[in-house]
Formats: sequence, C-alpha cells, structure tokens
Amino acid sequence: MAITLEPSTSTTTKTNRDQKATYAGTKIISAAKVHKRLKMCLYARNKVGKTVFACSSGLKTLVIDCNERGYDSVQAYGNVDIYEAARWEDIDPIYWYLRNGNHPYEVVVIDTVTMMMSMGIKWVLKDDLERDMSRDPMMPSRPTYLKNGEILKDAIIKFRNLPYHIIFCAQEKTSADEDDEGNTVIETHPELSPAPRSVLLSATNLVGRMYVAETTNKAGKKVMERRILLGARPKYVAGGRFPQLRAIERLKPEPYPNLGDFLTRIYGESKNAKASSSK
Repeated sequence: MAITLEPSTSTTTKTNRDQKATYAGTKIISAAKVHKRLKMCLYARNKVGKTVFACSSGLKTLVIDCNERGYDSVQAYGNVDIYEAARWEDIDPIYWYLRNGNHPYEVVVIDTVTMMMSMGIKWVLKDDLERDMSRDPMMPSRPTYLKNGEILKDAIIKFRNLPYHIIFCAQEKTSADEDDEGNTVIETHPELSPAPRSVLLSATNLVGRMYVAETTNKAGKKVMERRILLGARPKYVAGGRFPQLRAIERLKPEPYPNLGDFLTRIYGESKNAKASSSK
C-alpha cells in the first residue's frame, strides 16, 4: 500500500530543501576569487630559523608560542606580538579572539604545533585523572593518544580556516616505515603523531623543510646558508599547490629566506619583505 505524505509535511520539506539550495548557492564563488591566504607547514631541527622566517613578512604578526619560548630571535621585530600559551586551556581563547576579527593581525604563527601536541597530551591526562583517580597521570595509554590526536586535528583545522596567513611551525623527525612492497623507507617529516600529521600536511597548501647547507660565497669563502626545501623528495616531506613554485627546488632569497618573498611569488602582491624593526 502506497504511503502519502500530509500536504503540510510535504510543503514544509520542499520549503526546507529550497532554503538549503538557496543557501548553497550563496556559497559558490569563482576559484579566482577565493581568499588568497597562505597556509604553510614549516618544519626543521631546533634553532634553524623557523620563527624568524614566519615573522619576516613585514605584516602584523601574532606568534602563538606553545610553551616553546622561541621568540628571542624576533624580539626586535616591531611587527610581531607574542601570545604565550602555557597550557592547552590557553589555545581556545586565542582562537576565538582571532576569529572575532577585531585585531590587526594578518599573519598567525603556531610555534610549534609539536609542542601544542605535548600540551594536549597533558590536558588529556589531567582529564582522564579527574574521571579515574586510580590512573597513573604519567602513563599515557592508547586511548590518551587517540583522544589527543582528535583534539589536535580539530585545532589544526580551526586555525587553518581562519582568514589570515597561517604558519604552522613544527619540529623535525626522521622515521623508518615500510612501503607497499615491504621495503624500509626512511622519511623526514614534521614531528607529530601519524593522524594529526596527515591532517596538517593535507590541510596546508605549502609544506617546506628548513635546513642549513654549507656553500661558497662570491669571495670564495665557505658560509652556512639557510634554505627551504619546497620540492618533493623521496626522503623528505615537502611540496605545495602553487604552480609558481613548481619550477624550483627551494626558495633561497638572500640573505635569508623571507615570508614576504613567498607571498610576492605566490600571489603576485607587493609585500614588505623585511620585518619592521622596533622604532
């Protein structure tokens, strides 16, 4: 026996669908008009220069320092402010501050997402202890890591979606894994657990590895030079979605890799490439 809907129910459903269709239509825009914002993951060993690069655009920059205390190198930069996040509980308030938009910042730096992960584990352990006092607060379990992975993935996506240039700095780690054929593969990548690392790499539109190389200057003297690897390599995670960068292996402006140069090359915009000094 056929079942017929009541007229009121049918009308309500059609109205609801029409409203949803209208709403969807308002969200369709030309690809050429999509917000031009860099979402970058930059990873390296300690003290290589991640924070300096992230603050070098000359734009008003906020560094969210995740208990890294790595801002000594940018204290003379007049365009840079610091937000000290000592605990996981400090992350949500700064996110909402930035999302509200009543601020001058055009660049937001997470320094580092590796330390943010450590803060998340401590928060999860504390939460687990409040639920079960018999738990050892110094012994993370598999559910602890899984829960931490979920809250970190959520934080990465939320900050990525903010309408500013977002730079996720991360520590570097080298791991040995097996490929599909059972061969051991050595790969250097951002230091995060696999699940949040996968989200970070897919959520950003540029992934670069910063490193130091020995080279010879014009005077024939050997010098140490900071570089950023952008092209894909078998042993290193790097790459991007910008055709402007596909023809080069690395971006190495003199005398130091500079975020302003990245923005100019990618978006064709005139940016102040040098960080402003405090007056």
